Amino acid sequence: GLLYLCACYKYFHGYMQSVRGRLTGFYLNVVILIFLITLGAAGIVNSFLDEYLEFSIMEKLHKLF
Repeated sequence: GLLYLCACYKYFHGYMQSVRGRLTGFYLNVVILIFLITLGAAGIVNSFLDEYLEFSIMEKLHKLF
């Protein structure tokens, strides 16, 4: 979340300067948002598997390592 705020700040300051300045912040925002959405989706899938199918990914990882 903090990285996203820093990227928004960089985008805002780049927006005031030039097009090139805002592209760095924009791409950083996109990468961070994709990462956050992926983690959120993984959490939902993990919760679904654990609750309804009684399949715990964490238990499988603990047995593996």
